[in-house]
Amino acid sequence: MQLGVYFLIVRNLLFIFSVLSFSVFVGCNKGEKDGNQAPETIIVPKEINLSGEQRLKSTVRLAWFGTDIDGFVKGYEFSQDQITWHYTTKTDSTFVFIIEEGQETNDIEFWVRSVDNIGLKDLTPATLTVPIKNTPPNITLNKTLTTSDTALLVATLFWDADDPDGIDNLKGFQIKLNDGEWFDLPKKVNNVSLTPSDPSSKGITNANVYLSASEEIGTLTGLKMYDTNSIYIRSYDLSQSYSELDTLSGLFFKGKNSDLLVIGGDRDRNDFYKQRISNIYSTFDYIDYTIDDGAGQPTFWNPTFTIMALQYEKLFIYSDKTTYLNDNTKKTSLILEAAAESIEEFIAKGGKAFIVGYFDNPLDAQSNLLSLLNIESIDVNSKGLFLERLPDALVSQENGYPNLGTNKFPETTSPFKKTTDVISIYEGQFSSKTPAYVGPNTLGIKKVNEGTGNTFQVYVAASMADMNSDYAKVDSLFHHVLNVEFNW
Repeated sequence: MQLGVYFLIVRNLLFIFSVLSFSVFVGCNKGEKDGNQAPETIIVPKEINLSGEQRLKSTVRLAWFGTDIDGFVKGYEFSQDQITWHYTTKTDSTFVFIIEEGQETNDIEFWVRSVDNIGLKDLTPATLTVPIKNTPPNITLNKTLTTSDTALLVATLFWDADDPDGIDNLKGFQIKLNDGEWFDLPKKVNNVSLTPSDPSSKGITNANVYLSASEEIGTLTGLKMYDTNSIYIRSYDLSQSYSELDTLSGLFFKGKNSDLLVIGGDRDRNDFYKQRISNIYSTFDYIDYTIDDGAGQPTFWNPTFTIMALQYEKLFIYSDKTTYLNDNTKKTSLILEAAAESIEEFIAKGGKAFIVGYFDNPLDAQSNLLSLLNIESIDVNSKGLFLERLPDALVSQENGYPNLGTNKFPETTSPFKKTTDVISIYEGQFSSKTPAYVGPNTLGIKKVNEGTGNTFQVYVAASMADMNSDYAKVDSLFHHVLNVEFNW
């Protein structure tokens, strides 16, 4: 009923105004010679007789018009206190009226006065009492996007919110962990990431709150590490009316046990790589993002994976050429490709990354792997290329990096032309089907800080599992990178 009244007002406003304008035109033709008279103003409707549940929402559309018998109306001024007036040339507008905190209803006094062509104002402004009521806002966690089961160091929450009184009436959000205190979030956001203030904690600690990987805004109390957590969220409006709570229960938070994070992206060789790391590193934290065809990968790698990686000093990530569908973006990509932006930010903030991965050639020209891996180009003829079955199929170009050999003819490589700002560490000895391969043979590079000489990135473009002539040498490679090159 309420909406119908205002649709009728707006629909009939032009008709009413046209009739009045015609009347003014006829009046002017009579040649009245009196001094200029002030215009008159009308608010439509003249009164609103509503009470109880029939009161209007706090967002109200009002309309008005004015007449001037000896000139024309050039604009209007409206006010809610008859002290401060706001000028407009419009004959209608939408207002968000404020209900005082703690009050569910209010009667708003509203005045409008016309201003004629020489600036004379209506001496008796039209007035209207607007009976309004507040309706609590709504909020719902987006369970599809939100981390909902187990979190290694980072959980990202997404939500949808609205306000029946209009989005302008929505003021903000609050979240709470378990029995901790409520934490205020700004209206502009629809997601946050939480990570323990003490990543190595085994008990109760605070949680840092991030709007993005680079924007921390405060801390939540009451996070339980290695235990299940409940997260509560609610919205509130300008009158401090709160929505019903929405709750995420049973979120298990795992902490940090090492300075090394290992990311599995080659489902057929995960055990092989874990064994290599175990042989040369005492402890490490591990996540397999290939499980269930990639269903466990982050909904948004940035910020979730970025924040996670930034809790560590070293990162080892390996990937094969298999692509996985991201349920949110609906795009398929390599695990390594999905993580590329996060790895770059990790490195930019002082992290050290060891990367092993190969892919179908060539890479898309827009792939972010090109900049991450310092690849200038990949020869289109390298698909179908295989390494020679030799004890030195991967030939070292740098001290400390052992030659690596194979007892088969693996095609699990991606030779590339490197950029000029990196150091070559491996070249491959290749064979190929006719015609003979004449492209680049670089299969490994490292990046070094020019000022300090410290190595902060190593990339090898070949499956280490296929370097099977002597796995002790593969272990030696891992030791050299993680314990020697990255020991700064």
